[in-house]
Amino acid sequence: MDRQLRIPAAGVLIALLALAAGWSARMENGFTLPAYHNADAKFMGAHIMTSVDEGLKVLDLEGNTVRQYDGLYASWLYVQEIPDSGEGAGGAGPKAAKYAVAYSNHANETHILRLTEEEEVVDDRVVLETDTLAIDPVLLRAGDTWFLTHTWIEGTINNPDPEGENGTYTVKLYRSEDLEEWEYVTDVISRKQNLEDGDLRYADGRLCYFFEMEQYDKGPSAICAMTSQDGGRTWEGPWELLPAVADHEMASCEPTEGGWRLYVSSDYACVGESYQGASVYYADYTRDFAPVRTYQLSAMPDNQSVRLYEVKEIGGQLCFLFARNFLTDCDLLLRTLDAEP
Repeated sequence: MDRQLRIPAAGVLIALLALAAGWSARMENGFTLPAYHNADAKFMGAHIMTSVDEGLKVLDLEGNTVRQYDGLYASWLYVQEIPDSGEGAGGAGPKAAKYAVAYSNHANETHILRLTEEEEVVDDRVVLETDTLAIDPVLLRAGDTWFLTHTWIEGTINNPDPEGENGTYTVKLYRSEDLEEWEYVTDVISRKQNLEDGDLRYADGRLCYFFEMEQYDKGPSAICAMTSQDGGRTWEGPWELLPAVADHEMASCEPTEGGWRLYVSSDYACVGESYQGASVYYADYTRDFAPVRTYQLSAMPDNQSVRLYEVKEIGGQLCFLFARNFLTDCDLLLRTLDAEP
C-alpha cells in the first residue's frame, strides 16, 4: 500500500517541477530566459526582435519564439514602424510592410529587412557595404524621408586599455525616399573614442542624434547629443547630457511633452563594475537639453547587473528589455512597471 501511494506522490512532484520549469520564463511582470546569450534586442509592436548567435528571432512578451529567420545574421539591430503602406516604403497588397529593421553584422553589411504586421518577410536587402566594421544602425522616418546612421570603426575596436590607442569611430548619415536606394549625407561626428548606442530622433524641425562616448571599453562614458537644423547636412554639438563619471549604456532618449527623457543602464553607484554592477536610471531635460533631474533610479524589478536594450510603454506599462550579467550568464529579461511620472 505504501508503494502504491509513493508512485502517485512522485508523479505529482514531477508534474509540479515540470510546471515550475514551464513557468520559469513567464512571470507576472515579464519573463526571464536564462543564459540566452543574445547580442541585441528591440521591441517590435507587441513583440521583440532579437539576435541570438547572430540569428534573428521574434519573441512574444512571454519569451516564446514566434518567428525565426534562417539565413539572416545580425549583431546590431534597430526597429521602426512603417507609418503608411505607400509604394516604395511598405508596398501595397497583402504583403504590405509594417516594420523596417535595420541590422548590421560582422560581414560588414548593413541591411534593411521589411516585415508584415505578422512578421512575414517582404524583402531583405543589403543597403550598405563597408570596408571596415560598421555597428549600431539607427533608422528614422522624418516626414517623407528615411534617415539611417551606422558607425564605422577604423583601427582598434573596443580598446580596453585606458593608456592604449583607440580606433576612430565615425557616425555616417544616409537618406532615402523608399528604404531601398540610399545616399550618403555627411559624417555626424568622428572621434578617437568609442561612439556607441546611438539613437536618432526628429523634434521641432531638427534631427537629434544621441550617443555614448567613452575613452576605452567599459570605462567611464558620457551621454551626448548632436543636432541638425538642415536635414542632416550640418551638425552642432556635442552637448553633454551625462558626464563621464560612470559607464553609461544608453537605451533611448525619447521626446516628452516638455523635452526629453533619457534611459541608461549605469554603474553610477559602483563605478568600475560596468555591466555587472549597472542599474537602470532615467534623466529628464528641457527641449534644449538643460537638465531637469538626473540619475533617477528606476523602480523596475530586478534592477541590478543590467545591460539595457530598450524601454517602451505598452498597454499603460513601461516595459524594460535587458540582459542580466551580460558578460557571463547573459540572461534576457523583460520587466514591467506602471509608467513613471
